[in-house]
Amino acid sequence: MLLPSCGLCIASCSADSTTDPEGEGSAEMVFDVAGESRAAATSIEEFTVYGDMKHQTSTEDPQLVFDKTKVEKVSGKWVYAGSQFWMPYHEHSFVAVSPSTVLEAEGASPRYTGSKLTFSYSLPTYDGREMQGAQDKTEFGDLVVATHRRHFSPLDDEYTITFTFEHLLSVINFTATFDDKSLKKDADLIFYKVELTDFRSKATYSVTPAPRMSNKLTDDRLIEIADYEGNDNMTIVFPEPKVVKNGASIDLFDKGDAIMMLPQSFAATSEAKVRFTYSFSDDLDDIRQGTIALKGVEWNRGKSYVYHFTIDKVGLNLGTATIESWSPVSENVSWKVE
Repeated sequence: MLLPSCGLCIASCSADSTTDPEGEGSAEMVFDVAGESRAAATSIEEFTVYGDMKHQTSTEDPQLVFDKTKVEKVSGKWVYAGSQFWMPYHEHSFVAVSPSTVLEAEGASPRYTGSKLTFSYSLPTYDGREMQGAQDKTEFGDLVVATHRRHFSPLDDEYTITFTFEHLLSVINFTATFDDKSLKKDADLIFYKVELTDFRSKATYSVTPAPRMSNKLTDDRLIEIADYEGNDNMTIVFPEPKVVKNGASIDLFDKGDAIMMLPQSFAATSEAKVRFTYSFSDDLDDIRQGTIALKGVEWNRGKSYVYHFTIDKVGLNLGTATIESWSPVSENVSWKVE
């Protein structure tokens, strides 16, 4: 999971430098990563950048400047092949993605045109697999993007492109409370398995720097997620069952092991569910299942969802979902149990 990052000092590589096309002595473009990132990444060691520029009076399509260019941290500095320069009276636009392997994956098909980057993204296939203790994340990880758009003038003396990365996935966790006054205080509630069904596993992202409007620059962005495909299922078995005492609560996954999902909305007619397999310590032979219906639920990008529910001898009771983004914003919303 992502944790707050430190500011990184970045400079571009001067090897294979190109000539300033307009001969106006424009400074070379260099990159930085904001210390306060909406992705709050532990570390971003590399990213791929696309970029273009357009003269302020031009009505033609932007001219490509960076085309799937790899930017890496080497000896504490950020380098890319060749050099690019700021052009006065031009609007420069950039889109960055990390990790770069996202764009190299089979079927990703990245396309950059008119300052918009579009690519397909797929989760690993989980159906038919029984994972032990937590979601298997060996085949994928964090997916973050950043944008920047700026009008450059001859009087400007700031040449750094500072990226503020944002996460494009959703994080899901569950907090169970055992509360049954008819049972002894030392009674236990024991969880054996969690299953998620009928969730989408593939979609297409489109990322565009937001218009500057009357501003000189902006790091805001427009992100669209479309063309959803796939209906997958996930099964996570706890090798050591999760135990919660009567009157207490427990997170079914540690924060670093929470489930990462593709952002998506579940229609009112959706059959998607979360199913828990559990028992009570006074009746270990009575294995039960409780189900949460995901119909009407929405998982947004860059959000962490913790679903709270209570169990007693009758079953699951209503709860709330705590929603937190990678920036310090949170809210509570109601959700449904069936």
